[in-house]
Amino acid sequence: MLLGFSFSVWLNPGLSRAAGVDSTRFADPPGVTASHWVEWTPKADPAAQPSAGEDAAMAYDRLRRRVVLFGGKGDDDVDLDELWCLDVSTQRWQEVERRGDWPPASEDHTMIYDPVGDQMIVFGGENGKPTNKTWSLDLSTFTWHDLTNSTAPYREDHTAVYDSRARRMIVFAGRDTFLNTPSDVWAFDLDPKSPRWHRWDRIPAGDRAPLGRTDHAAIYDSTGNRMVVFGGWDRVAREYLGDTWVFHFPDDPDAPGRWEKIRTKSSHPPRRRHVVGVHDPLRNWFIIMGGRGEEGFLNDVWALDLNYLVWINMTPGPEPRLDHQAVYDPESHRMLLYGGDAHLDHKLRDVWELEIRSALELNALLRAAGANAPVPGGAVIDAMPRSRGDER
Repeated sequence: MLLGFSFSVWLNPGLSRAAGVDSTRFADPPGVTASHWVEWTPKADPAAQPSAGEDAAMAYDRLRRRVVLFGGKGDDDVDLDELWCLDVSTQRWQEVERRGDWPPASEDHTMIYDPVGDQMIVFGGENGKPTNKTWSLDLSTFTWHDLTNSTAPYREDHTAVYDSRARRMIVFAGRDTFLNTPSDVWAFDLDPKSPRWHRWDRIPAGDRAPLGRTDHAAIYDSTGNRMVVFGGWDRVAREYLGDTWVFHFPDDPDAPGRWEKIRTKSSHPPRRRHVVGVHDPLRNWFIIMGGRGEEGFLNDVWALDLNYLVWINMTPGPEPRLDHQAVYDPESHRMLLYGGDAHLDHKLRDVWELEIRSALELNALLRAAGANAPVPGGAVIDAMPRSRGDER
């Protein structure tokens, strides 16, 4: 059953106000309705949900249609080592029983899903200072394996993406042991047939590179074989960042990559840190939400069209927050958002789903965002599956 609220977004120039409506129907205000946020936080005893609401790591197990969450911290700000799964069909959390080897409690770590190996990879984070811990989680048995070795960098507040072409975990920036914020790119090889298997290697990138940063967002675009990075925090200058960069991966694993700064059109998100982002491959969008900027806590939502390099304002989202988590559900083609911190007396543990309006005219979105080139034939975004409430 769908619970709570949904939101509509207007894309008339200058308008981006929320319209709260019943969860079983959608109101269409004047203009183009771009998206709806629907809350389906499981209504259960607090013991039947993760203790961690902030600084956890989360990834999506596509084979079993479940969200996997590890670590983070609870209301007392103590780091945790809990492992939870959220079944997106039943909308229920279940804690995984602890047995055998197990990663230490942590926050500010990352997790990626390796579909070929049917595993999650957890890297870095801290419980006092940055670490280089690297663990794999077998998703068929929930068995942990410690893969930490001396080739791994020390990191927290970094980003990690899965390079599906080369089958490797890619890590960018973050803080190291000495609290520096290096602007480097590292790869952890996940291919058993590779001579680099389970080894960390730094990918050279030439002289041009973005500033080192923390608390940014990054995604991997397999079609373009590139990583896209947005925002973050410049620790040296103590400034929020709002720049967008692309790292182009080389076809030859021994060749250097190449950074390119993206100068988007007139529409652009404000600078921020603690932002989350996912890649929507159906639309080829980099969707970001929330964080903290010069105006405080944020709940705005933006989508970077990676074909036209324009930011589409899809504001607003749920309650403003930072240190939340997001994944992309490739079955429903929707972004799932969990938890975070809003400096309340408790962490947030809500679950939200971003539903993009079906049969939405793409030209209208691009024109509103300042794109010059129209989509051939007045293309529309394909109709999406019905909401989960309708499916059941």
